[in-house]
Amino acid sequence: MDTKTLLKLSLVGLLAISFVASTAYANEDVEDAEEMRTPNKLGKKAKKADASERIVVAVEKFENKSGASDSTFETIRTRVQQCVVGARKFEVVEREQLKSAMSEQRLAASGLTETEEDADAPESGKMKAASYIIYGNVLYCGKDKSGGSSEGVASAVVKSKVELQIKITNGETGKILIQKSAIGYGVDKAMSTSEFASSTGQGMRDAIDEACHMAADVLRDIAYPAKIVKVGKKNVTINMTDEEVKEDDIFDVMEADEPLTDPDTGAFLGFDGDDVGRVQISRTGPLASKAVPIGNLELDELDTDEHTYILRRVSKATLRKEAKKASQKKKAAFESRF
Repeated sequence: MDTKTLLKLSLVGLLAISFVASTAYANEDVEDAEEMRTPNKLGKKAKKADASERIVVAVEKFENKSGASDSTFETIRTRVQQCVVGARKFEVVEREQLKSAMSEQRLAASGLTETEEDADAPESGKMKAASYIIYGNVLYCGKDKSGGSSEGVASAVVKSKVELQIKITNGETGKILIQKSAIGYGVDKAMSTSEFASSTGQGMRDAIDEACHMAADVLRDIAYPAKIVKVGKKNVTINMTDEEVKEDDIFDVMEADEPLTDPDTGAFLGFDGDDVGRVQISRTGPLASKAVPIGNLELDELDTDEHTYILRRVSKATLRKEAKKASQKKKAAFESRF
């Protein structure tokens, strides 16, 4: 084979190698770009970094001191955990599972476990301690009926109430950080005759839902207060998910710039600030939600670059009291004209 033929073959080989390499690099670029565009396809490093930054919360057992049925009590306990998970800001573990995982670690460290499952067991020293532990009691879960009957048909307004006692402790010291009540209300209508009875049960579901959301809000206020993150022309964006809020929920907006501490203990007491108005949820989303101003709040008065705006959920009981007070004031003003 002459020299010219050898040179041609070498050139063809180099071109082929170059083409294969460039194709591989191009495929890697496409995969990297796809990972950046698609949140659900983040790389392993990004996933690990994201998880390590989250506060670990352990959900302890709740005690049933209300006389509620086992099914209702379990619904409340599960719903509290769901509301904490739904914030998508915490790494949530159940206390029982955490103890089991730690026991598995101790067995692995002793060398007593040599099964195939060892490869998937938690690595010693990698278990993160819970920063916060949330637990408590179901103090009350009941209904109050009022109504009358006409032509053999009885109708009633059923008012439901759920009261939770929430405790949050420091996962390292075991000290109680906060103990607070979370109360939810709901209203339902019921009808009955000698042959049938009907009730949707929506009132109790609403009461459970409100109480559990307010319980999760207690934890959120300590770790990640709900905030306005962006002010638009017609609405604001808040860092709460569709698991935490629903349309028409109302929040007080507080300008919270200065943290307060107890002069005796140095404990954090919250933020000092002024109430600037209210917002109402207009649209929910998986990562953030939208809210519109109500009352006297003007969007052009808000400046997220200069101030921090914290949100506090307004309970249904508070809204009912305010509506009743406003009605009485309006009635008194009307009567004073005569």
